[in-house]
Amino acid sequence: MSGNRTGVPQPPTFIAADDRIPFPDTDQVLRCRTSPDLFAIEDIHNTDKDPRAREKALVKAKHACSGCPIVKDCLKWALANPGLTKTGVWAATTKRDRTQLRKQLVARLGEDWVGVVAEQDRLQRERARAARVVPPTVRELALARLELEAIPTRPAPYNRWKEPITPAQAASNLRVLALVASGKAA
Repeated sequence: MSGNRTGVPQPPTFIAADDRIPFPDTDQVLRCRTSPDLFAIEDIHNTDKDPRAREKALVKAKHACSGCPIVKDCLKWALANPGLTKTGVWAATTKRDRTQLRKQLVARLGEDWVGVVAEQDRLQRERARAARVVPPTVRELALARLELEAIPTRPAPYNRWKEPITPAQAASNLRVLALVASGKAA
């Protein structure tokens, strides 16, 4: 026996989302949140009146996803959570599209492709965070200028036409002149 009794309702099974890829969030108004019926294409059936009703609904749903700012994150989440995205259009993909994409990801990245993608996302966020350059404040600029002024700089090179001769330089010059006058300097 399978343990299921016919005629007795079973409690719904809880399917937990994979927490390595977070559910995409934004403050913007999205079509999937304002009109979710647009993405439930399984509820639409072809009729004699409109034999292509389901195909038209699919095109509308995909078109609604095309301008979404979080479509990439939505696709990652939908692929990582197949138990939660069994029906409907997620990130302009159908159930069949998502199954095919999952197979390709497993072939390319291995069985734990979700972990690989989550790690890539984490590294990308770290690089983006490190790349943000905040301009220095006025106070920071003033402190940097004062710090540079306080550091003694290398003395300017000696310019013999603008600076007075020191006694040591005068004595050295007299010795050189005496050697030249005596003819001993070569």
